[in-house]
Parts: sequence; C-alpha cells; structure tokens
Amino acid sequence: MADKATHRMDKYASSKQSHILRKYAILFILLIAITGSILGSVYLHNIQHSVNRSYSSTGLHSEGKVSHLIESKKPISFLVLGTDVGTDGGFGTNRNRVGLTDSMMVVTINPQKKITTLISIPRDIMTSISGFENTFPQKLNAAYAFREASDKNASLGDGVGTAISTLQKMFNFPINYYAMVNMSGLGDVVDQLGGISVNSPLTFAFSQETAHATGKDLYQFYKGSTKFKYAADGESFSTYSKMNGKAALAFSRMRYQDPNGDYGRTERQRILLNAIIKKIKSNPTKILNIKFINTTTKNIASDLSAKDMIALGSNYMSASKNIVSYTVQGEGEMYDGLSYQRVTTAQRQAITNKVRASLNLKSATTGSEFGSDVTQDELDQVGTADELYPDNNTSQNLKLQSENGN
Repeated sequence: MADKATHRMDKYASSKQSHILRKYAILFILLIAITGSILGSVYLHNIQHSVNRSYSSTGLHSEGKVSHLIESKKPISFLVLGTDVGTDGGFGTNRNRVGLTDSMMVVTINPQKKITTLISIPRDIMTSISGFENTFPQKLNAAYAFREASDKNASLGDGVGTAISTLQKMFNFPINYYAMVNMSGLGDVVDQLGGISVNSPLTFAFSQETAHATGKDLYQFYKGSTKFKYAADGESFSTYSKMNGKAALAFSRMRYQDPNGDYGRTERQRILLNAIIKKIKSNPTKILNIKFINTTTKNIASDLSAKDMIALGSNYMSASKNIVSYTVQGEGEMYDGLSYQRVTTAQRQAITNKVRASLNLKSATTGSEFGSDVTQDELDQVGTADELYPDNNTSQNLKLQSENGN
C-alpha cells in the first residue's frame, strides 16, 4: 500500500523521533472571541491585518454560508488543533509546516444556551484518512500531515480540511471553523498577560532540556498548590507562585510521568486555558494593545476572517460564562508495532449526541468507526472495536466523561 505520501511520512516520523520530545497544546478558541469582542471597535484596522495574515481556508464549505451562522448568532463548532512547527513570521512563513497534530479538541459555542462545550478527541484513534484510504490504518492525528506531505502546493488549510473531513465521517456532525495553534504561542500569551497562577493536579518534575524529570531548565510542580520551583542548572531551586510563559509550557508538556498519559496532559492544557480566559475577563485592559494581538495571531492559523472574529466576540461572549469539558477515552491497543486508540459505536455515538445537541441539531446516528471505507481484508486484519471491546459498547458508554461534574 506504500505510496509517495507514505514514504514521506515515514521519513518525517523518523526525524521527529530524533528530536527532544516537545509536546503540544490546545489553544483557545474562546480567547479569539474575547479578543475580538474587546478590541474589535478599537483596533479594527490592525485586527484585520493581523488576522488576515494567519488566515487559511480549508475549501470545504462556503465561507459566506458559515459566516452567516455567526451573524445570525447560531451555535457554531470549531476543530482546535495543537501542533509544534515554529513561530517565526506566523504560520505558513519560512517554516516546515508538516507536523502531526498532537492535540485535538472539538469546541461548540452556543450563545442561545450560553454554554461552551469542549470535547477532547484522542489523537491516536485508528482511522482511514479521507483521501488516503490506501494507507489504512493510520492515527487520526496524521490526517493533517498526510495532505501536506503529499502535495507541496497544499496550504495549511488544505491539510486541516483533510482532518475535518475524516472527523466528520467518523462522528457525523459538522465542523464550521478551525484554529490551529502552535504550542509556543501559549507561553507568549501568558507572558503578555503578566503570568498566571494555577493549581497543579499532580506532583511532577519536568526539564525543558530533556523532557524528563531530570536535567537543566528544571521545573518542580506540586499537587494542589500554585507554588512551583525552578532551577536553571537543575539543582539550585527558587520558589515561585506565578507562572511565566516558559513555566506554563513546562506545566503543559509533561506526559510520561502522568499516570493518565495524554489524558492527563490535555487536562493540564485545559487548566491553563481556563486560567488565561479568567485573567482576560477579570482585567481586559491586559490585552488592549496591538502587541498582544500580534503575539496571539502569530501563533494561530484559522479560517476565521477578521469580520467573523469581531462578530464572534460581539455575539458569543455570553457563552464563555459557562464552559463544560468532556473527555473520550477509547481502548488502547498495539497493532503492527504502533499504539492506537479504538472507539466503539456507543462511545462515538456519545460524542455525536453531545456535539449535535450543543449545535441545536436533530439527533442522528454516528459515523463509521474508521471514517472512510476500508476493505474487507483490512477489516479482517484489525477487527472492529465493537467486537474487540464489547464491554465498552454498552448503554453506559453513551455518556461522555465530564470534567465539570455534569
């Protein structure tokens, strides 16, 4: 089944493994809304320049039709992707953009119900990538990279479009917009806000130099405390209670010491996200400057136009008052030497139900397990999640795991 895209992806994966592990985070679709709301009328010209610089269309839908949803104050959905492909000049400028999207989140914003819903999607779900079905099986987080690796003329938006098409086939709900965020942007925003304080959900150490618990540039965080320690040399520690950008990155990147693995990491990313939003809302003057706008948009690529962003801030601010988060935990398995997540029909239906309800859409049957079609021979080799994990395909699995007690 190998083709040029597969060979290029294999080469990319090998070079990626040789680098120090740098993990990525989800950035903040709500931050865009808040920024647009506060700054729209004040810095309209500058916002248009900055946002247009980070704009990249997926080509999947009529932009005018989707913009009408925001103008009409209808519920909307985003796919938020976290990656780590550099920051110089913003997305798409003097950089290698072919990177795996290691964090994926579906966000719905409903101004009528005044609620925002965040659903973390496992990046390692076994899938058949839309347009690259002959490479099955693949991980969901490779969908973006496959398009860009196979076509040198593909835009960043084209790559995201492949990921969106795959997700929509898998879960049967619409995705209206996307935001791709560079991990280092999280630190830039935290610095622009003058730092943040969060309670750590666990005790752990993390070195930015080694990506492990020992080494230089070492941070030590403590469960239930906002205080943490830092030692540039890895030995001489000082204690702090407010995170700067570098500390925030260290807090969000650690994975291997977390007993919950990727799920624990995405939890810490959401903790940071909520802290950033809370600080902006408590003191909006912190972002009343062009430097903040440029810092934010430099690290974000999206198909939101400047007009859409300003309307989003004006019409959807009320939805930021009630934020609920859910996780999807599939069953981990090894296949052909790689680790995948398998998600049963009931688990996919739970995601479909939550998203469609959040968008005020009629209930519908979820999509197929792998998104795009697979051959019978391929299906015989990997099996179905329903057959392999029947205990995860019951009525109890029709409800998502809430992180808000809902």
